Amino acid sequence: MRALRLLRAAPAEQRERGSVAVFTVVFAVAVIFLTALIVDGGIAMNAKERAADIAEQAARAAAGNINVAGLRAGGVAAIGPGACGLAANLVSSYSQQDSSGVDRVTGATMTSCVATAGTETATVAVTITTQPLVAGILGSFTETARETATAECGIARGAIC
Repeated sequence: MRALRLLRAAPAEQRERGSVAVFTVVFAVAVIFLTALIVDGGIAMNAKERAADIAEQAARAAAGNINVAGLRAGGVAAIGPGACGLAANLVSSYSQQDSSGVDRVTGATMTSCVATAGTETATVAVTITTQPLVAGILGSFTETARETATAECGIARGAIC
């Protein structure tokens, strides 16, 4: 009889009402959400770094378009015509790359290019569009990263571009 009494339900004051289970579920959801926010922060930092990289490469492409005839005639290494077209082609090739991986980049566009023929400096601005993980789940949300880079053509600090 005593064994039966032990198996019976505890009095109402001593019953566990599932509060630990509720806490565990709420805590697990919070941890998953915070982890996703950390991943989104990493995606945003990666997009900014990638935008800077693409802008630097495009500025180098524009500055590398040297006017060969002018160089041979006068010995001046200056940017030739069509430099911004080369930069735009480079940015376009980056935007067409598959980036379905971790970085989640959905587009790359050149927002401005200043590489006047006859000068020695090319400045390119690039915008990268990414889709964050958490906001992507909640709907169609994009985040942008903008970077500008300048490359100089000619003899600078003892080196030729």
